[in-house]
Amino acid sequence: MSKSVFVLLHGAWHSASCWDPLIPYLKAMNHEVWCPNLPGHGENQADPGKMTLGKYSDYITQYIDKIDKKVILVGHSMSGMVISQVAENTPAKIERLIYLSAYLPVNGQSLFDLISINSAADKPALIENAMQMSPDKRSCTIGPDDISRLFYNRCIESERKQIPSELPAQATLPLSGKVTLTASRFGQIPKTYICCLDDQVIPVNHQRHMMKQQACDEMIQLDADHSPFLSSPELLASILHSISMPV
Repeated sequence: MSKSVFVLLHGAWHSASCWDPLIPYLKAMNHEVWCPNLPGHGENQADPGKMTLGKYSDYITQYIDKIDKKVILVGHSMSGMVISQVAENTPAKIERLIYLSAYLPVNGQSLFDLISINSAADKPALIENAMQMSPDKRSCTIGPDDISRLFYNRCIESERKQIPSELPAQATLPLSGKVTLTASRFGQIPKTYICCLDDQVIPVNHQRHMMKQQACDEMIQLDADHSPFLSSPELLASILHSISMPV
């Protein structure tokens, strides 16, 4: 019998394959693991220009409704927005939300809102200058020279072979979409925030600022970069396992 059901959601510019180094560790602990691609990412082909936060969250809501158990929903980076809206959509299906160095909104906020608010409270994150907008503003890319230093700065030489040399374009409408959250639905779900201390995409001060605005039941500090599923998969699996265990 599996101990818990983890549904892992990748962040912007990435796909479900980013979780590949982590999955064997979780399965070795007897957990069930699901890793969907958001629409327009990986093998889940869709027109990026037509993607919205609502389409992301509706897709994942329908995805987890087909799983016959409650799930622990893990959102990395951008997908902190997605798991928040999914929790509002279907709270009965979710055992816990885990924000892995992720954007953590309050009602009515978008990811772009959070970037602006966090920057005003501290200083701009490096990702702001690294995002290259398309002429129609419907998508954005990250230059090859910025991928390693922003997303994978803690990876050792053997792990660097798995770092993508290029990242596909990310639809921007999901980044401007605002969540609708209520205390009676989203507010009732237990929440854990894993704060990555050497994150170059969402700086630690930005992560802590968001946690002041939207409280989580638990905060765990991880000495890792923005992508601990590659740089620290065994340690991350151990943390996820410990979160899943009954007190």
